[in-house]
Amino acid sequence: MVAADGVHSAVRGCLFPGVRARYAGATSWRAVIEDTAVIDDRYIAIWGPGAEFGALRVSATEVYWYGYFLSPPNAVFDDEVATARAMFADWPRAVTATLAATRPSELMRHDVHHLPQGLPSYTRGRVVMVGDAAHAIMPTVGQGVATSLEDAACVGRLIAAPAAQAKALGPALAAYDRARRPRCRKIARQAIMVGRVASHLGGGRRQSVRNALLRSVPAGRLANVFAAELVNWTPPPPTSQLPHLTPPTPPRCGPANSTRSPPEPEPNNAR
Repeated sequence: MVAADGVHSAVRGCLFPGVRARYAGATSWRAVIEDTAVIDDRYIAIWGPGAEFGALRVSATEVYWYGYFLSPPNAVFDDEVATARAMFADWPRAVTATLAATRPSELMRHDVHHLPQGLPSYTRGRVVMVGDAAHAIMPTVGQGVATSLEDAACVGRLIAAPAAQAKALGPALAAYDRARRPRCRKIARQAIMVGRVASHLGGGRRQSVRNALLRSVPAGRLANVFAAELVNWTPPPPTSQLPHLTPPTPPRCGPANSTRSPPEPEPNNAR
């Protein structure tokens, strides 16, 4: 079974009851709007005290933007568009013009939750965790969807292919966990770190100090540091080429101190 039921995963709550998503201290507006001729073909990200604005052209006629800001959880605004415009009123023209072109029907906002400690394993018995159910991360490095797509590629390459050949499932699941968990945990830690120096950084002198430090580093070198860790990923070799794999432990649904015995494993050729 593939558990892809999101950041508040019911499957994760059953198999890993001690791991719960935590509020990241921020909420985020998002919208796809008609082209304003303000955003060019580059992705832009602007950091400010307790907030971040980003935008990217997604088609010849549409622009996607987000406005991420620190906020108590479950905040309610009578007028979301007016609140967004007021919050970013003194930001650069690319921001204010984009917000001015946004209609209420185009805007959504969600609180941001993540799994700061991660899971002890991305598999349990015959269950494999993918996407936010396995590794919900803060959006500060923009890798949530990317890592989910990587998960899907690995499920197909490491699990689906051996299963279609009626091979043992345990080694395939173990291969998936070994391929995905170290990388996703590293990205999650990077997201927290970037948040601390970007949108989660307070105002005043801290902003000018950070900006001065960033300007002192050549742009190409700074980009390469992150690209090497985030972008340069290739799928792992097939499971058959990964020797000495240990099958995962059987699943247990409920409290960690449950006295129930785990279910008996099925034969490898069971359907």
